[in-house]
Amino acid sequence: ARSKGIKTFKLDVDIDDFPFQDDFFDAVFAGELIEHLYDPDHFLDEVYRVLKRKGILVLTTPNLASLHNRIALLLGYQPFPMGVSLRYNIGRLIEPVKEPQSLDHIRVFTLKALRKLLELHNFRILEVMGCAAQLPQKGVLLRVLAFIDRLLTLSPSLSYRVIVVAEKT
Repeated sequence: ARSKGIKTFKLDVDIDDFPFQDDFFDAVFAGELIEHLYDPDHFLDEVYRVLKRKGILVLTTPNLASLHNRIALLLGYQPFPMGVSLRYNIGRLIEPVKEPQSLDHIRVFTLKALRKLLELHNFRILEVMGCAAQLPQKGVLLRVLAFIDRLLTLSPSLSYRVIVVAEKT
């Protein structure tokens, strides 16, 4: 981005204060980010600070309470977004062969917990949507599973991923 003349900033959103004045942005997008943070409270404090009044936060994250994870737990496997090792991607119902390293999700959220956390940080939830896992469509079984996965988006509390649109109050 810098080579194209775009002003960029490099910071650790887990601990650094954002290099912007208060009430600077109309909107902030945090896609698949919050689950990687040790201190999501600091991040949400900073997002709130830099958003203008009535500013919008769009946040996406895997859903710990998804039907996918409930089934995995019922069968004795780890929930999909949770790793047990920093080196190996093990313990899940499906273990990707091409990815020897583990996922680095530190905090995983149910929709209820995410809603409560956002409300504690003075955000007002405007909309919640479910999002599918984007499963491969090869073979009849995978197509059926992908169809069910898409159906689950109609119930965000059961969907693989959640999308929350919140407003600074």
